[in-house]
Amino acid sequence: MRGLRWLFQLPSLSGSHDLRCQLIREEEKPGRMEALLGQVEKDLGISRGQLAAAAGGAHLVALVPQKWLSSLKERSALPPGLCPRPEGLSEVEVRTCLQPSVHKLPTGWARVEIHGLWKERLRYRVTTGHGTEAKEGPETLHGFMRHVAAQNYRNLWRRAHRRHAQPYSRAPSMASAPVLEVLQAALQKLYGCPWLPCAGFSKEGPVPNKAPSSPPCPSLLPAEALLESPQMLYVLFPYVQYCLHDVVTFSPAKLTNSHAKLLFVLFQVLQAMQACHRAGVACGALSLREVVVDEKLCAWLRVRLQDYEEEEEEEKKSSSPVERRPVDAPSGNKSLGELVQDWVSGRLSNFDYLMHLNRLAGRRTGDPNYHPVLPWVVDFSTREGKFRDLRKSKFRLNKGDKQLDFTYEMTKQAFAAGGGGAGSGEPPHVPHHVSDVLSDITYYVYTARRTPRPVLCAHVRSQWEPNEYPASVGRMQGWTPDECIPEFFTDPAIFRSVHPDMPDLEVPPWLGSGETFVAAHRALLESTEVSQDLHHWIDLTFGYKLQGQAAVQEKNVCLHLVDNHTHLTSFGVVQLFDQPHPRRLAALPPPEAPLAARPLLPAVREARVLDGPPSDGALEEEEVEQGAEALEALPAPGRGGVPTEPLSPSPAEGKALGRRANKGMAAEAGEAKILLPDSFRPLQPLEELEKLHTFLLRALHGTGGRAEETLDGTPVSLSDLFQRDMQALGVLVAEIVFAPRLRTLGPEASLWERHRAAVALCRSHPKEIPPPLQHLLDVLLQPRGESQPRNGMLFVYEPVWQGLPPPSPAQLLSPFSGVLPFPPYFPALHRFVLTCCQRPVRAEEGRGRELVFRLWQQLESILAVVTPEGLEILLPFVLALMSNEQTAIHAAWYLFEPVARALGPRNAHKYLLKLLVAAYESPRGPRGRFYLYTDCFVAQLLARLGLPVFLSSLLPHILQVLVAEGGATDALQEEEEEAGDGVVGEEEAAAKGSAAPRERLLDFLSGVSLHDQGYPPEGEDFPNGLYVASEGSPAGEEGDSRSLGRVSDRSSASETEDQKERSLGSSQELKHSEEDDDKEEEEEEEERPPEEEEEEEERMEDEEDEEEEELEEPIQVSEDAGLSSATPAAQSLDEAEDEDSEVAAGTERDERGLPHPPGDNERTVLLDTACKMVRWLSAKLGPTTASRYIARNLLRLLTSCYVGPARQQLVPGVASEESGSLGGGSIFQERLVLGDLVSEPVLACLAHLAHLYGEPVLTYLYLPYAAYLVAPGIGASAGRLNSRKEASLLAAVTLTRKAVASLSDSTLMDILPKVSQEVLQPTLDFLTSPIISFPGGAQARTALCLKTASLAALVCLRIGSEMAQQHLSDTLRTFFQTFSIAEQDVMLLPPGVRTSPPDPSVLLELQKVFSPEMAYMTFVPFSCLLGDVMRAVVPNHATVGHLAGLFLPGVAPRSQPCPSEGGPEVPPESPPSGACEEGRSGTFGGVLVGNRLQVPATAEGPARPAPKEGLPRSARLLSGNWLAYWQYEIGVSRQQEARFHFHQIRLQGFAGHAGAVKCLAPLSGEDFFLSGGKDRSVRLWPLYNHGDGTYEAPPRLTYAQHRKPVFYVGTLEGPQLALSCDGALHLWDPFTGKTVRTFEALDHKAPVTAASAMPAPFGSACVASADSVLRFIDHRKPGVQHEFRLASGVNAGLIRCLAVSPSGRSVVAGFSSGFMVLLDTRTGLVLRGWPAHEGDILQVKATEGNLLVSTSSDQALTVWKELEPKPVQNYKSPWEPVHAFDLFPGGQVVAGTAGNRIGVYALQEPLPPSLTKLSSENFRGTLTSLAVLPTKGQLLLGSDNGALRLLA
Repeated sequence: MRGLRWLFQLPSLSGSHDLRCQLIREEEKPGRMEALLGQVEKDLGISRGQLAAAAGGAHLVALVPQKWLSSLKERSALPPGLCPRPEGLSEVEVRTCLQPSVHKLPTGWARVEIHGLWKERLRYRVTTGHGTEAKEGPETLHGFMRHVAAQNYRNLWRRAHRRHAQPYSRAPSMASAPVLEVLQAALQKLYGCPWLPCAGFSKEGPVPNKAPSSPPCPSLLPAEALLESPQMLYVLFPYVQYCLHDVVTFSPAKLTNSHAKLLFVLFQVLQAMQACHRAGVACGALSLREVVVDEKLCAWLRVRLQDYEEEEEEEKKSSSPVERRPVDAPSGNKSLGELVQDWVSGRLSNFDYLMHLNRLAGRRTGDPNYHPVLPWVVDFSTREGKFRDLRKSKFRLNKGDKQLDFTYEMTKQAFAAGGGGAGSGEPPHVPHHVSDVLSDITYYVYTARRTPRPVLCAHVRSQWEPNEYPASVGRMQGWTPDECIPEFFTDPAIFRSVHPDMPDLEVPPWLGSGETFVAAHRALLESTEVSQDLHHWIDLTFGYKLQGQAAVQEKNVCLHLVDNHTHLTSFGVVQLFDQPHPRRLAALPPPEAPLAARPLLPAVREARVLDGPPSDGALEEEEVEQGAEALEALPAPGRGGVPTEPLSPSPAEGKALGRRANKGMAAEAGEAKILLPDSFRPLQPLEELEKLHTFLLRALHGTGGRAEETLDGTPVSLSDLFQRDMQALGVLVAEIVFAPRLRTLGPEASLWERHRAAVALCRSHPKEIPPPLQHLLDVLLQPRGESQPRNGMLFVYEPVWQGLPPPSPAQLLSPFSGVLPFPPYFPALHRFVLTCCQRPVRAEEGRGRELVFRLWQQLESILAVVTPEGLEILLPFVLALMSNEQTAIHAAWYLFEPVARALGPRNAHKYLLKLLVAAYESPRGPRGRFYLYTDCFVAQLLARLGLPVFLSSLLPHILQVLVAEGGATDALQEEEEEAGDGVVGEEEAAAKGSAAPRERLLDFLSGVSLHDQGYPPEGEDFPNGLYVASEGSPAGEEGDSRSLGRVSDRSSASETEDQKERSLGSSQELKHSEEDDDKEEEEEEEERPPEEEEEEEERMEDEEDEEEEELEEPIQVSEDAGLSSATPAAQSLDEAEDEDSEVAAGTERDERGLPHPPGDNERTVLLDTACKMVRWLSAKLGPTTASRYIARNLLRLLTSCYVGPARQQLVPGVASEESGSLGGGSIFQERLVLGDLVSEPVLACLAHLAHLYGEPVLTYLYLPYAAYLVAPGIGASAGRLNSRKEASLLAAVTLTRKAVASLSDSTLMDILPKVSQEVLQPTLDFLTSPIISFPGGAQARTALCLKTASLAALVCLRIGSEMAQQHLSDTLRTFFQTFSIAEQDVMLLPPGVRTSPPDPSVLLELQKVFSPEMAYMTFVPFSCLLGDVMRAVVPNHATVGHLAGLFLPGVAPRSQPCPSEGGPEVPPESPPSGACEEGRSGTFGGVLVGNRLQVPATAEGPARPAPKEGLPRSARLLSGNWLAYWQYEIGVSRQQEARFHFHQIRLQGFAGHAGAVKCLAPLSGEDFFLSGGKDRSVRLWPLYNHGDGTYEAPPRLTYAQHRKPVFYVGTLEGPQLALSCDGALHLWDPFTGKTVRTFEALDHKAPVTAASAMPAPFGSACVASADSVLRFIDHRKPGVQHEFRLASGVNAGLIRCLAVSPSGRSVVAGFSSGFMVLLDTRTGLVLRGWPAHEGDILQVKATEGNLLVSTSSDQALTVWKELEPKPVQNYKSPWEPVHAFDLFPGGQVVAGTAGNRIGVYALQEPLPPSLTKLSSENFRGTLTSLAVLPTKGQLLLGSDNGALRLLA
């Protein structure tokens, strides 16, 4: 291989084209574009630096200020003066802003398209007599047929007149007009805006400025303005980022996965074409670039106006006849086939050819994301650098094969595992090697020397580090994995730096300068070494090695080509060729002459032979034979690994050798040997020629050539141009279908060339045309006929073809023509889209609500008939509305239910969940947020998303409203962040992400773990049985909150005002069906289990303070609710239930002097609505689910209510000036802090749940959690507090006080030791420690001190002085000894504290807290309660009494002190009324007199709350088996929840059927289930807990329309209809019992034997009959949708069961012979049929991961992979067959046998099954059916005697 020295010996490249100027304006046509640029600069005042030619050179793109554009539209006049130029932007930045791939523009600037028409080219005339359509297409079949008949008659008459009458008569010429006047009037009518004169132009004569008669067509790209100058007509269009060309080129998956999307685009295009034709405007030679689209596939047609221009005389001479009329601009370039031949033969340089390929691929000079690429050809590391291996990509050479193999295998494994993908928020894992080709970062690094510094900081790295950029070309070439750019071959300026602190790019020292390097680099590109391997580089960059097996072998799989992305982009990797590119032959040097051992022929003989007579024919024939033998003896082609050389022609010229010469030399010639080189291949030229022609034939589908146009001398007719539009539409459709094959045509190809290529492909590849488009292409292109251009048309349509006139937009849009089968819902869908696009949402909230309401009115008609493909079109618009801040709330309220009903739970979870979370987490939003918290809307969420998804992913976000509303104050946020609590910052980021624009629809939950928000941390498992629960509960009833009812009524009223006939769907009916039970049983809230706490305590002890904070992080809500959004004033738990919270809250606040911020009424309504919803949901979910999901999250939220010093302040207005800073009074009246106001809704919801399910909720959930919150840590965390722990102490004491007040006397005495040891004592350890400081300072310690003293006083009131001395002496002693610590009385300190010297700062804090006022507020009440016991319990009572006495003068200076024996001087009025007397009150509230209790006659004073509140008795009270089961379930950790545990706990019975129970089907909410029996009935049963497990529940509804025993029952996910089968299929409403549809088998001899429901969005059911035929039935449509025969013959037997995959893509049928058949529902093809079992198949189910589970009478339970021959698992029952089973989440199968055995099997893990024998006490009879409640973990069983049981 030659080195760099060789390049100086190369001849000059004067013969190649110099394209240095072409790099700057490569895509512009020098003549027309230069003239247009100059004219626009002159007429519009836009600087040429702000203009650029668009792709194809059809129009200009301008960068203009938005104010300039607004002034042009508002004032209807061109702004005076020149258009402003962008200040502060360099020329490079401005040119970059004009590139199509650049999205971000400078603030205040916009891009517009400028289409210019030269008036001098609009001098011809056009006929306007006919062709325009005056009215819309017919709407009825009769009208359509009349219109077709009339049109056919006119067309036939015109053809007859033209053929037979016109040649013999002089008919008057048709009316014509100058095309300039016609076009101006038509454009004004089309776009609805007048023509505006440019500066200095005034038009003579009247100017038609009539207002448009109708608004412009919405599917037509609107014009910003119409401008006129003396020489030009200008049409200004808004700049649209993407066009249809970008879709089919860079994002083909956007259209390939659905025919409906393509049809919808064509529907919009036809609407626009129809509007153009009515206005009298021809659309021109439409191409893919004239159809602009957005991400949601809204399409707008841009009229191709330049086709109206007539060519100049010089152009007419050089162009073909078909291009002389305003049909299409001439291409003026060679075809790609001619360029390939020129390059192969050496007539075109490598540089020119590669630049042409870059242009065909769409690469644009100056575009940082899509710049042209050329190969790096040499290594610049040394002077003797070697040529680069062009057989490998630069990415492969840079990364290495090992790394690329690793990347490919890892992404392949991730792809096989199903990681990433849509809906997961992660990029898809697709096997690939190359992630990007010439990224913008690499481009800016290449051009860093001439790129402005701000641009480099924005794209490369934010901090300016000039030394980090490659300093030399050699360093750059070795660093980059990307290819080179053309500037390194043409432009020396790329080496010169414009930055003072960045040196010039160094070139190799042996080259000297940039100019020398450019010349040398260009010469190397044209060298023989590069030319002979350049075709390999072309295959890697543009050819067949980009995809398929060749790409895998070359390690060249590009992510952009294989990820099937559906987001739009204007750049990417484009494959031009699918065949190997031919090599360049001209670069090969001639082969050297072969070496001979000695002269082959003696000179004398040779001379004599040559002088002889010519040879005859016999001699020539013999020589031919000898030549053939010599060719056969040559080495075979391709021998060796050295590049082969072509065979050069023999230098010997002259006559052939004669016979005598040959004979005379026979002996010598036999000894002579010709030594041929190893690389000698004489057949190589033929092989290369074959490759070249194969490439031209197969890879280049475009055909060249010209056709002669037939001119009849008549003016151009509009009707002809309209027919030309339809032909162009046919070409456009063909270009969409055959986009990969037509990329080589290029943007400059004429309409004739495009038509020829399209017709050729339609003829050669008809099977590649989608079925809906086959007839359309036949009508528009007529590929089977001969095309002859005439009068501007590509060919002439027949007057009548297949009974129809020539095609027109109205004909194609008609539903009766049958040319284009548009779905029937397209018109309604199009109106929906237009409503979204025509009325943009403004800042006013009312407009957003009005828009959503209008869309909701249109939505029902669409969803009634829409298909899943139509939903894919509709869904982006709904997502955009739900992501918009102004419409999110209303879109969720109006649109969620109907859209989610159509999507089904799986797709609703995938597309709608993140937007719902964003709506709930949004700190600010429009009014009416309470709509999202109504019970009816939450019921819709639960039904449409599914119970597991709702509980784990959405419920935590819904509950956040109870503690946070609006934005938090900055001070509060800063304080919490300083305290080390990172939760608020995370959730603020999530909230900000929720308000992101719609392009971030899939990124709403960045950094938030939904799983953690639904469950406690792994170690947070409360200890089981920490407290003993009591089954008894005091009697009492609790009334509903009247205010909550009124709030619900108001929401319903406001709903009915806007939507009187709106149906909330099945979920709403479900809600109403439950209201009867909910009225009887006080619906309450959720709880969380206490048994998980000991493990969490151990984990807490091992972690630092920051880790302690993180324990609460998953459920921590953002502290967005500042003080202004506090809840109503704190009341007792019962008072909050009985009073009107809306009225009482405002009154109480006013009395206390609390701030009353604006908007507080709305906040109150929101909280009332949310509280009512939580109560309803708690009763609906049942005890275990409510405790696991609702209570756990509420308990966690309780801590967040007290985080931050702002929420630890005493409530303003409660303390009076005369009573001191702490409010005076006594501890019997609880001191409120602002956190108490925030926590009141949470406590109220927790109290409701306790009222609903009884005292076990308090003893097993609340009190253990309080103990967990106050548990001390170990290590470093034991010596200090953080803000989270500080708030946890306040929350724990508040929660304990509420729980103690509600416990019964016996329960309180049972758990009192634990309360004292686990709650009070740890709290006092923190409170009284002289070495632990509080982050909130004295304020937080004071709040905790008051709350702790109040809790202790409440306990003393409940248990009396004697029991208090026994149980609380240590607690009281520790508390009051702290006063001595504050007074520094070291002798009275505890022994353990004396050894540790107190912290001075902490000591000062203790002195502020344990002040004389605190002594007065605590010591006096306890002295009155305990009397003489205080002297024995508190050693330092004298000191505390003295401190209390010091406070007396400041409180009541006029009062006379009343000395107390050994105690402080207490004023007689200071203690509460009856305090001393009631100080001896016992646990039951009486007075201890001797050895008996005496109940006082008078009630307590108003200053003291009732010591005991009690719990009312509820019908849902936990007892018996329900209590035992609940106690176990709340103690189960998350690891255990993944397994199904069966304990044979009987929870409930049901009245049952009169015969055997054949089938069971729980509803999605797991609160109802359906059962079908042998008694020919289907019954609906409720699943609410009642009694102790022996209760027999009656059915809610009975469906008795069956005539035979029911063997199948199920539900349709979308419409939530019940599906039951008894030989006939019944569809009915499970909540009303109304029959929707009944389907009976067509043949009574072949009844329905199996049925199954299809998942949403398929609203159909599949049934199998006895003749082995599978039918699909849609309840919305009559008849049968599809029908497939699964087996032929009698050997297969009957179809016993059916199962549908969760995605709905496949159906498996099980036969009585043991045979199974797998059917693809999309194609109707049988994917697989195999003998699965030896006996009758009893049941089949399909689950995630393409798994199938089947059971048979051969006693086998088998797990299959759909397309794998061997089973995954195979279980054999040793006793009897498994005839009933169900699936449990986590890959488990719960199965039952006729022997009443329940087994749990693993789907894929090799685990032994667990078997349990049902006891006769819990289940009697023979097990016949089984169903699992997956979320609750319960089991429904049916028996042969009709009994139904719920077991756990």
